[in-house]
Amino acid sequence: MKTPSPISTRSGRRWVAGALAALLALGGSILTAAPALADEVAPAAVAAPSLTVSPADDVDPAVENTFTVSGTGYVGAGAKYGAYVLLGDASIWSGGGPLVASGWLQLAWVQPASIVDGSFTTTLKVPAGSFDPAKQYVVATSAAHGLSATDRSLDDFAPITIAQPAPPEPVADPVLTVTPSADVDPAVENTFTVSGTGYVGAGAKYGAYVLLGDASIWSGGGPLVASGWLQLAWVQPASIVDGSFTTTLKVPAGSFDPAKQYVVATSAAHGLSATDRSLDDFAPITIAHVEPEPVVPSVTVSKTSGLDAAGETVVVEGAGFVPNAPATNGARPPLAGKFAGAYVVFGSFAETWKPSAGAASSTRVVDSQKWVVDAADVASIGGAAAGAVAVGADGSFEVELTVREFEKALADGNYGVYTYAGSGAKVAAFETYTPISFGKPTEPTEPTEPTTPTKPTTPTKPTAPGRPGTASSGSLSWGVAGAFREYIVGDIAKGSISVGSGATQSDGLFQFGQTGGSYSQRTGTGTAAYAGSVRFTGHGGLLDLTFANPTLRATSTTNGMLEVSVNGSRVDLGVVDLARGSKSLVNGATRIANAPVTLTPAGALAFQGYYSAGTRLDPLTVVIGTPGAAPSGSSGTVATTSATTAAPKPVPATPPATTGISLDPATLAAFAAGKEVTVTVDGFQPNETDIMVVVYSTPTVIARDLVADANGVVTWTGSLPAGLAAGDHTLTFQGSTAKGIRFTVSAPAGLCTVTEAMLDWGFKASFLQYLESGIANGEWIVTGASEQDGAFGFTGGTGSIEAETVRGLIAFPGSIEFTGHDGALDTTVAKPSIEFVGSDEAYLRLDVTGTTQEGEPVTATGVRFAVLDLDGALERTGDSLVGAAVPAEFTAEGAAAFGTYAAGEELDPVSFAITLPAGCGIEAEAAKPEVQPAAAADSEVEATASEGPAAWIIWLLVAVVMLAIAALVVFLILRSRRAAG
Repeated sequence: MKTPSPISTRSGRRWVAGALAALLALGGSILTAAPALADEVAPAAVAAPSLTVSPADDVDPAVENTFTVSGTGYVGAGAKYGAYVLLGDASIWSGGGPLVASGWLQLAWVQPASIVDGSFTTTLKVPAGSFDPAKQYVVATSAAHGLSATDRSLDDFAPITIAQPAPPEPVADPVLTVTPSADVDPAVENTFTVSGTGYVGAGAKYGAYVLLGDASIWSGGGPLVASGWLQLAWVQPASIVDGSFTTTLKVPAGSFDPAKQYVVATSAAHGLSATDRSLDDFAPITIAHVEPEPVVPSVTVSKTSGLDAAGETVVVEGAGFVPNAPATNGARPPLAGKFAGAYVVFGSFAETWKPSAGAASSTRVVDSQKWVVDAADVASIGGAAAGAVAVGADGSFEVELTVREFEKALADGNYGVYTYAGSGAKVAAFETYTPISFGKPTEPTEPTEPTTPTKPTTPTKPTAPGRPGTASSGSLSWGVAGAFREYIVGDIAKGSISVGSGATQSDGLFQFGQTGGSYSQRTGTGTAAYAGSVRFTGHGGLLDLTFANPTLRATSTTNGMLEVSVNGSRVDLGVVDLARGSKSLVNGATRIANAPVTLTPAGALAFQGYYSAGTRLDPLTVVIGTPGAAPSGSSGTVATTSATTAAPKPVPATPPATTGISLDPATLAAFAAGKEVTVTVDGFQPNETDIMVVVYSTPTVIARDLVADANGVVTWTGSLPAGLAAGDHTLTFQGSTAKGIRFTVSAPAGLCTVTEAMLDWGFKASFLQYLESGIANGEWIVTGASEQDGAFGFTGGTGSIEAETVRGLIAFPGSIEFTGHDGALDTTVAKPSIEFVGSDEAYLRLDVTGTTQEGEPVTATGVRFAVLDLDGALERTGDSLVGAAVPAEFTAEGAAAFGTYAAGEELDPVSFAITLPAGCGIEAEAAKPEVQPAAAADSEVEATASEGPAAWIIWLLVAVVMLAIAALVVFLILRSRRAAG
């Protein structure tokens, strides 16, 4: 039997207990010392304040501002009492010394409990009008309470910049000058140079109109009167530099009446001419009162010699027998004190016969007589039977007299036609004498014998065959410029086109008949003149161009010039490339077809700046033949602006009513589910028009042209627009009153989320061409999208769609800004989206902002801009919905918002591709696993990091003690077993 160990079991247990106690004591002392060790390894946190504020830039001082202030690194002894946050003038305190407590706009105390791991967020609210844009401002922090005077560890600053006030809108102060302005000769053509300064401000947005005419037409203070002016011009915005401009106006000879007053006037242009009076100004023009040349009476007689002595009638015409009171007033009845007129007589007068020279009446023997007097006095002197004849206002007359040799003629008198003042007046100017002589018939001579005729020679044969008869009549056919015609009758100029003076119009071509010319078929040079006119008017009459009587001058067989009368002045309008025209002979006339025409610099001026020199105009076709009428066609007004869509009625941002519409629960539930329902609402005016249906929260117009019946009841059938977010909404009917009803939209089952889609659209090719033309001089700016050759590409489309019913809304980022006419046109279409209402129809929705073509502001959100015909154009391939070249046309809502085209006008087709998630339409999307918020994860990281190096040292010591205890226990157990063995 083995001898037991000298150490008894009890004593062994006592040893283990003692050893364990010692180890535990050691561990305890180690653990007790651990914090001190940790303090030595990890120094106390040091403050490193970092301050941010929002907003920080361009703060509007005119409104109340709420600033969100955040800080990090606010730790250490300085944070013992929290921190002060202050906002105010940067000059109050800049740190480095005790906090200055007064003078701040706002301050807050962030208490220690609100600073978590050195971070805090607080807000400061500053009332409107508190900031001075001339000063610098900061948000500042400091240690709190007593430490604000002694501890600088939390001092930090974040600057705030205040928006500077916009420079004041320049105030128009128009000053107008014109040269010449005094003693303008009305008998010649005058060119006036008009200059202006101070043409600035909102009124100059579209430039200015300059007009010349009768001062009585318009005197400002009200809408511009557009008609009746002698000349006018549109000074475009680009031509007004720093408020100044210069232009010229040409007035043809004979246009001015010296008895009238004339002015040059200016007004704001386009729509502002009716509403904005800031550019109204006037510069007077005085017309020279040219003294008329003295009127000298004159007489002509149809025949004065060789007259039949037995008697013959002659015609006597007089001119210039005008009143000149009192000299021409009668001295005796019947016209005493009145215009005495003149005697027109045939007689035999002595050499000295004039009453004004005192000659006696015996010196004047009259055989036949007329008396020309004012028309009002014809009856008073016996009328026509007594020889009375009315004299014209210009002193002209025409009478017949019988002249003959008569017995009572003076022996030494002179036969003649005489005139002199009547009724005893003595007016030397009226005294005229036209000699008359009589002749005897000549004796007939003996006729000579005729000679024997010679045999005619045989005519020679023509060397070249020719068509018998004359050439066919000539004509000129020309469309001027297709873009210009469209502009005139479009929704910008809102004008008309008319032809006259013998011209006609057919198939867009203006046709003129030939009147003459010197063109030679042999040389291919010369002129061909044509007659007729075409008139273009627009902008309420402020644009008024008449092209008349064109002439083609062929300077060679390859080149020519088109000369046209533009508003009465001849202008070399376009160079004609005859070489590129198709030349032929038709019935003896020369025909040149489709010859290109290029605008000259003089022509560009004639177009009033609508086109630049070098612009290609419509081709020209001429037939050069004999004079004749224009080809058959229309005359008078041949084109005019069609009715345009009114600007959209404003839509309130919030529902104007939430009650007044009654729907049974089943109908309301169907409506909320997107089904088509019929809604009837009363309370409107009898037969009221333009009632809108608008859905909120975000206002979306789904109808705007409803009409109430005779009882004021309106009925609408339709469905909700696709894509409404789940939640509470309001349906409203808006007109003379507003009615509404609330409803709740639930997320539909099987709704698939779309994260990738693309859209391609050219908008409208003809509109883009118009923007690039010399008329609009415009451009487009694409933001957040792409453009290539007039096709706009939008990517990154997102939204949701029910694949089985094809209802949903896919929205795209991006915008297109259209500008032109020097800013008169400025419209932006943005945020396109495709609203699917079924498998055969969709809408293209857009935000439309800016100004319409009329200059009216427009702000329309989510407009159903165009309707898309998906019938036969929509394909589903795998998990994609694809629409290729889908037809699109303006809706009434889109036409009203854009302001250029009518509802139903075609737009460029739309193409799109929408990627659907896998399994879409078969089952609902699986719920996404919950993702821990980033903030929580960050806090865990921060918590772990905050334990620092002291933590792992403590845990290492604990592990060492536990291992030692475990080793001791194992040792004792093994020893005990050996002893037992």
